Amino acid sequence: MALLSASGVSLAFAGVRALAQIDLQIEEGELLGIIGPNGSGKSTLFNVLSGIYRVDDGSIVFRGQRIEQLGVAQIVRCGIARTFQNKRLFGTMTVLENVVVAALKGAQGSALGDVLGLRSAAQARDKAVAIADRCLALTGLTQSRELLARDLPYGAQNRLELARALALEPTLLLLDEPAAGLNPSERAELRELIRRIHGEGLTIALVEHDVRMVTGLCARAIVLDHGEKIADGASAAVVRDPRVQAAYFGVVEGEEEAHGV
Repeated sequence: MALLSASGVSLAFAGVRALAQIDLQIEEGELLGIIGPNGSGKSTLFNVLSGIYRVDDGSIVFRGQRIEQLGVAQIVRCGIARTFQNKRLFGTMTVLENVVVAALKGAQGSALGDVLGLRSAAQARDKAVAIADRCLALTGLTQSRELLARDLPYGAQNRLELARALALEPTLLLLDEPAAGLNPSERAELRELIRRIHGEGLTIALVEHDVRMVTGLCARAIVLDHGEKIADGASAAVVRDPRVQAAYFGVVEGEEEAHGV
């Protein structure tokens, strides 16, 4: 059984189709690439999988449980975390505090316990700090832990967004265009970081505009266009599919080399 299986997933906004009968499987331990032109439905798919949007039709099963009607917090507790293209950092909090806040989302306890400083609340905070420190070490941000998030360079802010998602201790991590706005050196560092995180056993689905990053990291890729899945298979073969060339790259068969594909 796949770790996550979506069947016939459809969604429309004011009658405009965003996703149409999407079938998707993510195997446990996989690093799956999801590509497609702007407006193809990639981020919408992530919003559905993470509970931000509710589907109009279809089912999503994660670890044997139907989740398509669950809210964001419930899906996080099931074991799915994600990053966002528009980073959701607390700029006036430190790097460490940003990650601790994420880690505390899964902690036991209550707001009253936090206020009163009860032992269970203190233990939860200690655990959250330990998780945060581990995530900062993994993403190379330990030396920046006391800096304000807004003072980090752009590439480090991307890694902080990733550290926050990792602090939720997910089984499945959804990465939404994590290389957006990065220079070539930062992209290379991020590619190695994703490879390292995946190597530790985390299942990852990667939405990315950088096709070379997807083909370099992902054994399998799917392609969306106008809310439909038009290709699914080995990533190197998928990007050479004539339908993908026409929809995503805007080229016809035979022009691939000119575009570096």
